[in-house]
Amino acid sequence: MPEEDKAKKLTPADRRRRQRSSARVFVLFLVMVLTALATTVLAVNNGRNYKRLIRQLGLAEYLLPPPADLRVDRQRQLPPADHYPAWLISAQLERAAVFEKTEPISAEERCDLLKSEKGTRPEFTTSDNNWECLFFEEFGTSPEPGSLFIQARGALPDRIRSFRIKLSLTEAAVEIQMLQGAVAAIERFGLPMAPETRSYLADMLATRREFSSIVENYRMTFSPEMTDARRYNLLILPRPQTITCSGLPPSSDPSNASTYRMPIGCLPLRAPALQPKLAS
Repeated sequence: MPEEDKAKKLTPADRRRRQRSSARVFVLFLVMVLTALATTVLAVNNGRNYKRLIRQLGLAEYLLPPPADLRVDRQRQLPPADHYPAWLISAQLERAAVFEKTEPISAEERCDLLKSEKGTRPEFTTSDNNWECLFFEEFGTSPEPGSLFIQARGALPDRIRSFRIKLSLTEAAVEIQMLQGAVAAIERFGLPMAPETRSYLADMLATRREFSSIVENYRMTFSPEMTDARRYNLLILPRPQTITCSGLPPSSDPSNASTYRMPIGCLPLRAPALQPKLAS
């Protein structure tokens, strides 16, 4: 047998050495992959998983830095600019406050005010101590015309709990007319609002910007539907009154109560002007 053939033949010991070498390389590669994976899992979220593991093992005192000293300072309050329009949190009052006395009106009379110029009349129903007002009107002449749907609910005799408008802007030619009709319906229904609030609401509807705001005594939400971006919902929820008065409680007799519509603003505090002294 030639010497070259003898050199190519491997003994059982050589085969075992080669197998052990391949196994060591595979194990080393596997350890590196698992180490990288474990490091990634422990390092995410600013090392939250690592800190949790250390605390479960009882090694937080040795492997984690000591907590920072608790410092309690008086924080400066910031205006809630994300929830209020700019005019409401401005430093000065833009116009004089006006007190307007409103005549009491029943829920059914208020619902009848939604009657449109086309003659479309709303539907008013009562159940137990609750009432509901529904109004529906179509705009346009296409196979899928735009529509305006209003649903108001409350408690008798005249308490309002929710006011919802659903706009189906399915016809581009009448979109502006529908948006103007929605603002006009709010006016006719008689929700007490300052002129600035009505302008803010009209601007948001005209631009179809999604928003959720707390304005005056209302929480307002305007957003498109998830299933159809052409349909929008405006929800106005009157906020409960939380102001209490000292002294005797007011009379519970509705006939002796008066309702006043009051736009309220904040005036900056200024030192009183000194009166000139009169010459003697």
